[in-house]
Amino acid sequence: MSDHREHRPVDVATRVEIEQLIAEMLYRLDHDRADTTWELYTEDGVSVGPMGDMDREAMKEWGARRARQTDIVGRHHIGGIRLVRDGDEVEGTVQYVTFRDTNEPQTQPASVGEFRERYRRVDGRWLFARREVVPVFGGRAAAAHAARLAGREGTAR
Repeated sequence: MSDHREHRPVDVATRVEIEQLIAEMLYRLDHDRADTTWELYTEDGVSVGPMGDMDREAMKEWGARRARQTDIVGRHHIGGIRLVRDGDEVEGTVQYVTFRDTNEPQTQPASVGEFRERYRRVDGRWLFARREVVPVFGGRAAAAHAARLAGREGTAR
């Protein structure tokens, strides 16, 4: 995906549907429902970032582990959503701030960055075809969180 594409805005209905998709993903992550996030991806969908590169099956396994870890509280806040039509698909850049209770101090963001996403309409609804999590600030905290979720607490640098 290129961040420098000519701006080809999407229609209002498409924007609302994609923003609802993004909000649903973050709600599930923040409310112990990570075990259902894989459902929001196309059959060939992928997620890339600090948690590793995952296809839908790997997301299902990761989500099941994450949903059981109800002692970790996190909240995602987003803004600056930029959507660009790319043929039958839409590319998006979403700015995010994540707070996590495992971060010290808890009032500082654990990670600040952007989601670089590609959305595809399947059977009348928009889904993630690709989601890349790109920490700009707090990459160390994001890596530590990924290690915690994978059960490798002491291995993140």
